[in-house]
Amino acid sequence: MTIVTTPGLERFRGLVSDALLSEIYDLARPLQGVHVLHINTTAQGGGVAALLRVLLPLVRELGIPHTWRVVQLDEFAATFMARLTDMLQGGEPGLITPQDQRQFLDSLRSAMQPLVAERADLYYIHDIQLVPLGQLFPYMRPALWFNHIDTARPDPAALTYISQFLDAYALCTFNTPFSVFPQLPAGRAAVITLGIDPFSERHAPLSEAEGAALLAGCGIDPGRPLITQVSRFGRWKNPWQVIEIYRLVKQRHPEVQVALVGALEASDDIRAQAILADLQQRAGDDPDIHLLWDPAQLTAPVVNAFQRFSQVILQRSSREGFGLTVTEAMWKYQPVVGTSATGVRYQITHGYDGFLADDAESAAAYTLRLLEERELWRQMGEAAHRSVQERFLLPMMLRDYLAALLRVQQLVGSA
Repeated sequence: MTIVTTPGLERFRGLVSDALLSEIYDLARPLQGVHVLHINTTAQGGGVAALLRVLLPLVRELGIPHTWRVVQLDEFAATFMARLTDMLQGGEPGLITPQDQRQFLDSLRSAMQPLVAERADLYYIHDIQLVPLGQLFPYMRPALWFNHIDTARPDPAALTYISQFLDAYALCTFNTPFSVFPQLPAGRAAVITLGIDPFSERHAPLSEAEGAALLAGCGIDPGRPLITQVSRFGRWKNPWQVIEIYRLVKQRHPEVQVALVGALEASDDIRAQAILADLQQRAGDDPDIHLLWDPAQLTAPVVNAFQRFSQVILQRSSREGFGLTVTEAMWKYQPVVGTSATGVRYQITHGYDGFLADDAESAAAYTLRLLEERELWRQMGEAAHRSVQERFLLPMMLRDYLAALLRVQQLVGSA
């Protein structure tokens, strides 16, 4: 049988195995012509938007029509979901009152009105914010739901609240096996391993001179060592500890700088401004603490330069479903000093392609090792790049994604 290839996927030949590419083509064939509608809450910023931007062009090339629509939540709904997300990620216990539940569902119904005429063969609903849609709008069947946050240790009340909506979905998908809800039957849960597109502008090769110029444009002295975390300004990204680590390292290396790089562009991230203001206060008048948040400044090449030419990359998340920025840095030959957060420990093998430590003192010690032992940094960086090539490139995600769609499509066919 002749396999019809596509340019987007063929770019990966040589980076991934021929067997994987053949498997993807085989999975796509019975799905050709099946229209899939994705719905999430933001078109810019955040992992979901980033994933959809790289995934959808590939599946369309494979002959599977895809559309993407965004639901704009009002302030109450966004605040309610921020609180529920904190609870699901194992934060402090919270209270979900019946009144709040009703008001949230009313807000969601209202927000969906511009999209009620949209129809598809399969519906893919993203994140906690929109999980009630499958129940509220029964025409959205069959539907899949993707949980992108770290739900390895959920608050029981929050899990009970979310679980009441899950029967509407033929399949619930998660980005690591650790976040799968234990009460879900095996046949209704799947893991989709996330991956990056190494051919995107954010990962394009940069010379040292180009990188130095981009960093200098952000106020960084490219002649001095730089520690960086690339993450939105969120509570669970723990940016405060980045500053703490920097100050510990600076005691031995006064020349060191730190950058927290997090564009304020995700419309559903309602707390970022307050966190940024708190970090600015903590930074005080230290000129070597760089808080970068302007989306106009933080273009793909600029973020690329920070990830590629920083001396050490941190990811200090206390909760993480899957850290795309961890994968991005590892692809650029950077061993990351991460934490035991669910998604981070799924990506980093301690002592091989990065380090895992939750407290600031241990993380600072690993940061110092990578700053001072550059041959160790180089060797671990090579291992980090290999790890991404073997596990976390876009074709791996595409395979898992197509397998999930096919599972649901076959359920429909057998019903």
